[in-house]
Amino acid sequence: MELNWSSLMFCGVVLFLGYISAQVFNLLVSFNRKCRALRKLPQLPSHWLYGHSREINAESSKSFLNVSMRAMEELDAKVFLIWCGSFPFVQICHPDTFKQANHKVLTKDTSLAGPYRLLREFIGEGLLGSNGKKWERNRKLLTPAFHFHILSEYVSIMNKTVDVLMDKLETAAANGKSVDVFPYICRSALDILVSCSLSYEGNFQDYRKPWQLVDFLFYLSPTGRELKRLCKTSRSFTESIIKTRKEELEKQPSIKEKRCLDFLDMLLTVRDEQGNGLTFGEIHDEVDTFTFAGHDTTACTIDWTMYALGLHREAQELVYQDVCEVLGDETDVKTEHLGKFSYLVQFIKEAMRYYSPVPGFTRRNEHPIEIDGYEIPSGTGINLQPYLIHHNKNVWQEHNEFRPERFDADHRDDNEIYGFLPFSAGSRNCIGQVFAMNEVKITIAKLVYKFEIMKDPDHETDIRPEIVMRPSNGIKLFLKKRQN
Repeated sequence: MELNWSSLMFCGVVLFLGYISAQVFNLLVSFNRKCRALRKLPQLPSHWLYGHSREINAESSKSFLNVSMRAMEELDAKVFLIWCGSFPFVQICHPDTFKQANHKVLTKDTSLAGPYRLLREFIGEGLLGSNGKKWERNRKLLTPAFHFHILSEYVSIMNKTVDVLMDKLETAAANGKSVDVFPYICRSALDILVSCSLSYEGNFQDYRKPWQLVDFLFYLSPTGRELKRLCKTSRSFTESIIKTRKEELEKQPSIKEKRCLDFLDMLLTVRDEQGNGLTFGEIHDEVDTFTFAGHDTTACTIDWTMYALGLHREAQELVYQDVCEVLGDETDVKTEHLGKFSYLVQFIKEAMRYYSPVPGFTRRNEHPIEIDGYEIPSGTGINLQPYLIHHNKNVWQEHNEFRPERFDADHRDDNEIYGFLPFSAGSRNCIGQVFAMNEVKITIAKLVYKFEIMKDPDHETDIRPEIVMRPSNGIKLFLKKRQN
């Protein structure tokens, strides 16, 4: 008997379509069950189909933050829900709920719509985007790279780079006009980062060749082709440096004894308990992660701190007096100075609270959890929102006022560690936070020591929350050289 291939093919197609239909049905049932559970959370009135999307302008990244701020204030809740169309997102806006969520073993959101999945194209699976055992192992291996003695070696590099920045700003301000400091600070932060971590003299403040382009603004390109091209450019840049250093260490193992060890040296030589080091791919991912995280976030912190100095002139004078007291006749900020600053540190911390360089980050729970008595089904997008916590009236007194004194040890607000989150908190806090704070202290101290900083009254800027908190229209300041 001859086989009827047409019938067999038809049956196969029917079975396949039936399987797909069953899977889609199960997904819809599961999604509906999740939505029913999440509807119990506090939330603003929303459309059954559009959710809160009509209030969220696709052209304004601040609109989502505005909706979240309004929800936090009107609902007066520690946790609430925002609907982006039919998709629910849990918003954490209080230290108590942040602490609960942080202890529930939430993983970085690498789902199809998750932000970390998009970043992987650019920075791979370094500490910023990895999860589980891989993150635990690599975090442990990388911690010695941020030891006090290692970081102290970078102080002179930071001073040298900031001196170049000050010369650039002095030249730009020579005509008496205001200067958009944002691009200058970004290039300076990038110079410091690659010099300290890779011992690479990029001189990004002087020129930028296409094959050296590592400007992370471009990863937000609207076209995937452009994104891939630019990601390839930046990853090729760091890959070439890693390969060259690896060859140097193999040919001359003693070379690392002749200069200070940098981040890349540590990555290439570190070993775990079993004697295994990091693979080339892991080293590449960590270098790209550190370059991205260390450059963008720190640059935004310095920019907003300078902006705040221009707005609050009386506080700026107190910062200047603090810097003069600590430095005395010195022109460079040395390691021993870093722990002696008082009001300078208060001002920087208040700028980080008020402007929140990292406004929020997303997690996803692998298993059902409970937060504040609400059931959160597995696979839910959970936004941990430092900006909301920093501006929560139930957390910070006079939360909309800029008051550096709140960080004075004798008068600070009674907040636990989870109330102030510029570097996150808990086990997944920022591994490079001391490096970043050293850079910010040195940069702001030297700039205030040399310049009086004034906001340009004719230029308006606003926060633009993305992965980091960018200024919407640059930051224009008048810089008047002091007569020290």
